[in-house]
Amino acid sequence: MSKVSVDLDSPTPYLEGDSYFYRLKRRMTYSFALKKIAAECSNAKDPSILEIGTGSGFFLFYARERFPGARLTGVEYDPRLLEAAKRLAPFAECVRGNAETFDLRPASFDVVVSFQVIEHLYDPSAMLARVKAHLKPGGIFILTTPNLDGIGARVMGARWHALRSDHVSLKGVADWNTLVENEGFESRYCGSTFFTGIPLMNRLPLGALNWALLAVFGAARWRHGESYVGVFRCPS
Repeated sequence: MSKVSVDLDSPTPYLEGDSYFYRLKRRMTYSFALKKIAAECSNAKDPSILEIGTGSGFFLFYARERFPGARLTGVEYDPRLLEAAKRLAPFAECVRGNAETFDLRPASFDVVVSFQVIEHLYDPSAMLARVKAHLKPGGIFILTTPNLDGIGARVMGARWHALRSDHVSLKGVADWNTLVENEGFESRYCGSTFFTGIPLMNRLPLGALNWALLAVFGAARWRHGESYVGVFRCPS
């Protein structure tokens, strides 16, 4: 079994809240990815979507809302998060698995997404190989992860929230994009989000501007936002 950074013996910091405003925040977080799926999979009315690292299940919840007929599948290593995802998204097939080694239905997904997971992996290339194996020819892969090139990382320094003991693979925008392309994927979009890594930008009134940018644009083609955002096509 591959080495993992998840500590199952300690309380997890990744169980999410479920208030009205938290759901609104999560809706904005995933709006960019859902728009990209709709645009890139315009020929697939009901795409088959796999999420690597379901967390508490919010992406699957909003994917069902956007694509009511989609076949939704999730893989999650932490059994506590897996149970939360099953409660929030009972319509999805959620299974326990390691992002570096999972083996479901090869070449059967139109879309694979992974949000804020790959930084937890000691061997990110192993996950990318699994993504490639599970996508249909021409399928879409969407990846987000903390961005070492971001303004938040530079301003906050050692206090940057993404500098955690379980974040064992942190890189900048160009390095992530190159890594994925080296696995044979075609880059369709390369950019980053905005300013959530700076605490002041999460408080009113500046917080309103930051979240408005996320709600309207989701990401931008620049290298200095909080999280890297990449959209790729699997070779045909």
